[in-house]
Amino acid sequence: MYPVMIRLGNITISSFNVMVALAMIVGFFIFLREANRIGLKNKKVIFDLFLISVIGGLIGARIQHIIFDGFFDIYLQKPIAMLYIWKGGLAFYGGVILSFFSAIIYLSIKKEPVIKYLDAMSYSAALGISIGRIGCFLNGCCFGKISNSVLSVVFPSYSDAAREQFNNNIINSISDTPFPVIPTQIYSVIFNFIIFIFLYFFVRKKYKKNGTPLGLWLFLYAIFRFTIEFFRNDSRGLFFDNFLSTSQIISVFSMIIGIILIFYPDNKKEITH
Repeated sequence: MYPVMIRLGNITISSFNVMVALAMIVGFFIFLREANRIGLKNKKVIFDLFLISVIGGLIGARIQHIIFDGFFDIYLQKPIAMLYIWKGGLAFYGGVILSFFSAIIYLSIKKEPVIKYLDAMSYSAALGISIGRIGCFLNGCCFGKISNSVLSVVFPSYSDAAREQFNNNIINSISDTPFPVIPTQIYSVIFNFIIFIFLYFFVRKKYKKNGTPLGLWLFLYAIFRFTIEFFRNDSRGLFFDNFLSTSQIISVFSMIIGIILIFYPDNKKEITH
C-alpha cells in the first residue's frame, strides 16, 4: 500500500489520482490512434468527445459512489465533501454510464457515427480500468475478503481493510495489522489487461460489424465484474439481503447490452480496417 505518490510540503498527490490521470492520458492516445485508423479524422470532435467523456465519467463515478454505494447518509453530514473528488470515492460503472451517455448525446448533436466512436473508445476503457486498479491497490481500497491463501496480501494498520475489519469486530483497533485479504485489485488489473490484449490484438482488425468491440468489452468486463464482486469486502452498495452489489446489478444489464451489440445486425457496414 502506497497511498501518497508525491509529497511537496503540505501538498500531497495520491497514488490513486496519479494512476487515474495516467489511465486518461494513455487512453486518449489509444483512442486517437484508433479513431484515425478507422477514418474518424475530425480532430476537434475527437478532442471534445474525450473531454466530455472524461468529465461525464468523473461525475457519474462520483454519483454512484455517493448515492448508490451506500455513502449518501455520510456525505449528508458534510455535503461539501461530495465535491472532494481528489480524495477518492469513484465508482467505475457510474463513470461508464454517464461517460457513454454524454458521448452519445454529443455525437448525436454533431451527427457523427456514434457506434464507431464508441468502438474506438472501448480499447481505452479496457486498458484504462486496468491501470486505474493499480491505483486502487496502492490506495488500499476495493480489497477482498479475508483469506489464508498464499496469494493474499496484508494491508497496513489504518488502511481501509483495517477499518472494515475493526467495524466488524474482527480486530480490536484500526491501529492493528488487519488479516490478509484477497487482492481483488490485482486480479482486476490482470483480467482487464487480458481483455485489452484480446480486443486490441485479436478483435480490432478482424471484426466485421460496428459495435462488436464495444459489445465484447461490455460483455467480458461485466462477466468478470459480476464474479469478482463476490470476493470483495469493501464498503459498497449491497442489495437483496446483501447478496448483490450495485455493480453486479449493472453488470447484468451490461451483459445484455453487450450481447445485443455483438449480434444485432448492422446494415451500415461502415468498417475501415
